[in-house]
Amino acid sequence: MENNPWLSIWVRPKATIGQIVAENPNRSLWVLSFIYGFSSLINMFQSFNLGVVFSPVALYFLAAILAPFWGYAMLAIWSWIILWLGRLFKGQATFQQARAAYAWSSVPLALNIPVWIFMGILFGDQVFLNFPDSHLFTDGQIFFLFASLVIKLVAAVWSLVIYFNALAQVQQFSVLRAIGNIVLAGIVAAVAMTLLWMAIFKMIGPAGG
Repeated sequence: MENNPWLSIWVRPKATIGQIVAENPNRSLWVLSFIYGFSSLINMFQSFNLGVVFSPVALYFLAAILAPFWGYAMLAIWSWIILWLGRLFKGQATFQQARAAYAWSSVPLALNIPVWIFMGILFGDQVFLNFPDSHLFTDGQIFFLFASLVIKLVAAVWSLVIYFNALAQVQQFSVLRAIGNIVLAGIVAAVAMTLLWMAIFKMIGPAGG
């Protein structure tokens, strides 16, 4: 490959993913799985307020260990849903191609890794506690928190833009149709997760009561 895909994917997602799937759709899959998985797990840990139970060091270590496997699984499951529903839009991608499009769209999420590390250094035990004592932050900490939110937002938006274009390329349809494919997959995934949670709560409900 003439260009470095880690750089070209930011500005030429269609051409870049086209070269990747033509040469090796599994290229850098485990590295990309780690990037996706680490960001996903750390966000999950904070959302569930796990700092109440575990130390930040333990949670960072756990995320680093689980990240490639969690990321690999999530990339595979989502890509299967995209591929299945993409048939309604006359999508032409193979599973490996669809997975490559999603995996390489996670490149901007690599920005989140140093952000989370610095957050752990600056905020210590509070980083996984949803910042309950934010009124005690210094001006420097508040500025970094705002900057980190901006960086994560930009990374998320850029990741979506890459994914729209990369999926359109491998599915061989328009970006608008790719967005439709993603939105439909998101709805199906959300319904499936809701039904799963309802089933779980129904099973544990009598025991809990």
